[in-house]
Amino acid sequence: MVLFTMEGVTRKFLISPRTVDDPMVKDGLEAVSLLNETEPYYLVGGIATQSYLPTRCRRETSDIDLCLVKPLSYHTFKDMISPLEGFLQDKGYSVDTRKGSRAFSLNFISPDHRSLTIEAPKRNINNIEKHRRRLEREFENSRTKIIEGRDGSYRVTAPEDIAVPKLVRVMNTLVRSPYLGGSLPVELEPLSDEDIERKLYKISELRAEAMHNPGDIQLAERVRFVSDLYDIRILSELTGFNEAYWREAEKDWDSIGNEPKIRNRVLRVMLPTFKEVPIDTREPSTSKGNGSVFPASILI
Repeated sequence: MVLFTMEGVTRKFLISPRTVDDPMVKDGLEAVSLLNETEPYYLVGGIATQSYLPTRCRRETSDIDLCLVKPLSYHTFKDMISPLEGFLQDKGYSVDTRKGSRAFSLNFISPDHRSLTIEAPKRNINNIEKHRRRLEREFENSRTKIIEGRDGSYRVTAPEDIAVPKLVRVMNTLVRSPYLGGSLPVELEPLSDEDIERKLYKISELRAEAMHNPGDIQLAERVRFVSDLYDIRILSELTGFNEAYWREAEKDWDSIGNEPKIRNRVLRVMLPTFKEVPIDTREPSTSKGNGSVFPASILI
């Protein structure tokens, strides 16, 4: 999963979001299932999150994110998705492929002009070798999910491997935009059916505003931030995390170890049963990106 690119975030707000209950998403997942016997892939991101949740808790998302444990050029991407294109065309969709700065995408459009994207990050051999341990671990611990109401299945990353990258992205966002620390709850919040409905409505309203203001970078960042917080919290509540495996996953993300105060601040109100990591209090934590010291409102 690409942790944060404003180009990608603002582009996604141009596409109407959906859940795995949507027949179009199920068609996309059926297409992805054609890779089951040929490619070392698994799903990440919003669709992966939804796969662990009941319908009432699913947060809408705009694409199907693939992760592959192999180098991926545009040529190899085109070869890989050729059978997916044929499958979707037989379903009545028009298709096209695109080459972005960080990812390749297969876009399919229905006769009534609804669209959805299947996306995979570009990777060269050096990138694969750099992240091989993490990618292989995530693949080995991925799960098989049935496409509801269909015959096919697809692979999805483990809950811990959804939440830990989201924690990293939350932390990086707080480094970049400390004012968003005000969106963190001050204590663990309950998650009744009404609370879940309220949180999803708030995210939907923010996303709708972002769709009407695609150039508003701060708004796009806020939507991503509150969405990641929701996903971590709802997965913790309904799916649960294996703390030992969570610790193992954290080791593959250097920024978590670099900023333990922010990590502890977030998990204190997201996963209160998890142990906090030790903090060296001799010097304040600083951002390597801009040299600023994190405000106390984030760290305490």
